[in-house]
Amino acid sequence: MQHVKIISITKFSLYFTKKCTTQLSSFFITLLLMLYSSHGWSETAKPKALLKPTTVSHVSLSMTKPESWVVDTVHLGNRQLTIDANTDEQAAVITPLWSSKDIDSKELGVSNVNTSKLHIYQLISASDCSQSESYFEIQIPSAYVTEGKMEFVFSLQAGEKGDYMFNGRKFTMADFKDNGASYKKLVVKAVDFNEPLDKLRAIERVNFVLHRNGSNISLPIKIRRVSIHFNNDKITPILPDIKVKNPNSFYNFKYDTQTAIDGIFARVSSEDLDIARTFNHSKKAMTLTPQWGPQTLPNGHSGKVTLVQALGSIHDFERFEVQYLLNIPKAYFVEGKLDVYLFIQAGATGYGRWSGSQRSLASFKDKAGQDVLLTLTEEDFKHHGKKRNQIEFVGLQLNPHGSTTLEPITLKSITVKLPE
Repeated sequence: MQHVKIISITKFSLYFTKKCTTQLSSFFITLLLMLYSSHGWSETAKPKALLKPTTVSHVSLSMTKPESWVVDTVHLGNRQLTIDANTDEQAAVITPLWSSKDIDSKELGVSNVNTSKLHIYQLISASDCSQSESYFEIQIPSAYVTEGKMEFVFSLQAGEKGDYMFNGRKFTMADFKDNGASYKKLVVKAVDFNEPLDKLRAIERVNFVLHRNGSNISLPIKIRRVSIHFNNDKITPILPDIKVKNPNSFYNFKYDTQTAIDGIFARVSSEDLDIARTFNHSKKAMTLTPQWGPQTLPNGHSGKVTLVQALGSIHDFERFEVQYLLNIPKAYFVEGKLDVYLFIQAGATGYGRWSGSQRSLASFKDKAGQDVLLTLTEEDFKHHGKKRNQIEFVGLQLNPHGSTTLEPITLKSITVKLPE
């Protein structure tokens, strides 16, 4: 009985406390409202409205601060230039340091006079340029125009947020034939670029690229009044990604027949070198014989080899595992120059997004001259990497870094595992 009384008293106490608290709260709220109606809120006590982000309509680049420029040496770029400023004309002055002697240079990226380029850029805050108009003026000496070799590219490029996607507009020297010593005013609209507008969604780099194409002229080129107008009112929302259903969850490409070997290909370009692919009957595998020796390597070429295996359709690689079974002779480990990169890549639908991860020979030196299983997974891109929802290719790169070893490398299989 005593127990029942205690419970009843406790319930009454809770009820009384709740009732008083509610009434006191109402009293204080009413009091505050009366004070506000008489005196208003103090500046520090006012409720803060949510801040709306400021929409920037355009951006202009400084042409009189050489330190604002970054020289990009990736993809055949080099540092054969000086960057100065002409304050009177408010212009950047870019002078190529090209010479007819470059073809005999021992420096990689200089002797390839027909394929090298000068690539400089300035950084801006990530911006949607899918409806933009870019303005600038450029003065190209008539000697370049008469020679007719150099090409000039203006481009916009994303940073990490936009998977570094690139969209450019090329100009030949014929486009400047009537300008003499004057500046040419140029306007590049988003629709003028070579590739889809969606590649302009998160632009962080404004690029100026001079493709040498064998030119030996070294005269200053001036650039000024560079600005980008975003036309924010015309920008349309980004469409959501379409969820891809993988047609298969397992692929095993075994290179134990000539037909299977014919299914993997090597890209060939000014950056990628071919490699001999033959069937080794005794090993029941494909042998890869490099062609990066001094007698066969094109002038100034890095010798990089890119082998690509097509999957046949688009796949989602949010979670994945790719295994490469290969055998690299001991001679490469002793020389210590060759690097291996494992990669996956989108096709045209995914704008060729490439995600790769290095496997230095030192990381598996105990497997020199033996079969080794190298694995690539989503963990390799945990802290970096690009979209992997439209993958069509898997592959590997061989970067010789000046290697002169030509012993055949054996590739036995590539296995792809995806969630069921």
